[in-house]
Amino acid sequence: MGKYLYNSYIGIAFVVTMFLLLGTTDAEAQYLRERGLVRQGNSSFERRNYRTSLNRYNQALEHDSTSYEALYNRANAHHQVRRTNPQDSTLKAETTYGYYEQIAADTLLSDMQRAEVLRNLGESLFSEEKYEAALNAFRESLRLNPDDKETKYDYVLTKRIVDQKRQQQQNQQNQDNNQQQDNQQDNQQNNQNNQNQNQDQEQKQNPDQNQDNKPQNDKNQEGDNPDKEQENNPQEGDNKPEEGDAPQGDEPRELKSDQERMLDAIQAEEDKTQDKLKEKKRGVVIPGKKNW
Repeated sequence: MGKYLYNSYIGIAFVVTMFLLLGTTDAEAQYLRERGLVRQGNSSFERRNYRTSLNRYNQALEHDSTSYEALYNRANAHHQVRRTNPQDSTLKAETTYGYYEQIAADTLLSDMQRAEVLRNLGESLFSEEKYEAALNAFRESLRLNPDDKETKYDYVLTKRIVDQKRQQQQNQQNQDNNQQQDNQQDNQQNNQNNQNQNQDQEQKQNPDQNQDNKPQNDKNQEGDNPDKEQENNPQEGDNKPEEGDAPQGDEPRELKSDQERMLDAIQAEEDKTQDKLKEKKRGVVIPGKKNW
């Protein structure tokens, strides 16, 4: 009896379930399937079975491609799968970003919903060290929801990192510019030194050319004035005394003595003549009279 009643209840429940399924519309059936898959995906996500949850959300979107919960949770699940499986090259970061951006672009969503999506986008970008893009996502999220404390914290932290990196890049750029200027100066100095060395080497190898480069007046002084050169350097034959001429240099001592005696005689005669003239000029001395 009890077994019969149990079987009867089973049969009645089956009939009622079939009646309900047959009585629902196609849209309602799609909704029920989408909601069931989303709940399964959420359960797997909580157990950190991210790949299973990702598959459930994709299946749910096949029944309702506009489901906000399925889209949002799929983006989160894809981010977690990629984070826990970095060796899987099929999981692209751009796919995760695309999922979030697709949701944030839906203007039919509320500002709170879009702000939450943009915050998650910023966190995903931050984990990939894309700090500039993450900062923009956090800024846009705060524009939609200025009171979100978690987003404020993320924004301040990311901005500090961005400012530090910008300062480092500026310092590196200044250092590179200074290094480039130093290298240019060194190259110019090296080129000048090489040029000077080449000129010195050419002068050593071609001394005749340097001689040719002397001024024209130097040439005239050295070789273009043969008459002057002949005057300065008389030929050896011109200086030879002719036969019979007295040799140049000091005269013989005997000749000097004769000349001196002749000069003394002339001087004596001259003295006598002067004395006679003085006597004539002096005249006869006449004693004068006194005036007193």
